Amino acid sequence: MKKRIEAIDALRGFSLLGILIANMLYFQYSDITQNTIDPTTWWDKGAFYFTKIFVEASFYPIFGFLFGYGIILFIRTLENRDLKTRGPLWRRAIGLMILGVLHIAFVWDGDILFTYGAGLIIIMLFIKRKVKTLLIWATVMTLLMAPLLLLKTDFLALAANEDIVAVLASGTYWEVVQQRIGITEDIPFFIVLLVIPIAVGFMALLSFFVIGPFVLLGMAAAKTDFFANISGKTVLLKRLALLIPIGLACKALLFWDHFAGKLLYGAGTYMLALGYMALFTLLYLANHESKLSKAFASVGRLSLTNYLMQSLIFTTIFYGYGLGFFGELGVAIGLVLAVAFYAIQLFVSTLYSKRFSIGPVEWLLRKFIYLGKG
Repeated sequence: MKKRIEAIDALRGFSLLGILIANMLYFQYSDITQNTIDPTTWWDKGAFYFTKIFVEASFYPIFGFLFGYGIILFIRTLENRDLKTRGPLWRRAIGLMILGVLHIAFVWDGDILFTYGAGLIIIMLFIKRKVKTLLIWATVMTLLMAPLLLLKTDFLALAANEDIVAVLASGTYWEVVQQRIGITEDIPFFIVLLVIPIAVGFMALLSFFVIGPFVLLGMAAAKTDFFANISGKTVLLKRLALLIPIGLACKALLFWDHFAGKLLYGAGTYMLALGYMALFTLLYLANHESKLSKAFASVGRLSLTNYLMQSLIFTTIFYGYGLGFFGELGVAIGLVLAVAFYAIQLFVSTLYSKRFSIGPVEWLLRKFIYLGKG
């Protein structure tokens, strides 16, 4: 088996920290808008603006880049084992979608796994394409998504309402599940079975197109073996890291209620993602033997299990059927909890990786992909 590229695992682990911090607003408030959250203290305001500017929407693209990179490595592994690629690719897509549906229905509706599973079906059209073609389509997809970026803030403002918040804050587990999948006394169950899959599929594909440019960029990078000799690319990485202050400046325009402000915010999310990837990789190269770097890599190797564990733990902390702290603790404490729990994941993942090479959910997905033979 080909040795894993630890820098990729570490970068994936780092992206999970940003994803968790961004998701905390959803866990706590089922929304991300200022009017709904209404931070009043200086520490909550500071945590809110930090999340919106430094974190939100700039870590999912990193995960998307690594997803695309990983798909090309996955195909190479199959080819090196003289296995057909189509069947395992389809089973990987179906497996991710099944995990996503289960995640949405029984744990948390902020799922991203279904998005990647559905997106993988689109990715199959690009697997054999040349690097130049992938870069062109990444650019085209970015331009096509510009109108969505203009609507992003207003669209997300519709994500939560008082009925949803009330159920999450004080409902039983079954009431939360019913609300999440749309079962109500006013809507026949067969309508739910018909409409929900269509709606979820549409939203997943729409979400995928937002991160799609980075998925294609990751595929292009893998085709050039970008990380195979990453230590020789420090000059390029330093230049890309300069995008961080530019991206932050653009994202600071989030609350400028003008199409130009929204467009610059959207561009800033992409620039910041590129800058973060470059800066983290530089730091990793300089400290790749440190315990912290190894811990990031351990989290990354168990990314699927750790991602689902984040949802399970924080829905239990905040929702009414758990500890019931929904909307009660404030943004700053939520941020502290996110960092503290991620620190636990660093520690536990390191211990786990010393004994096992693959996480439990990753193991189940692999068994499905290889039909129990992998």
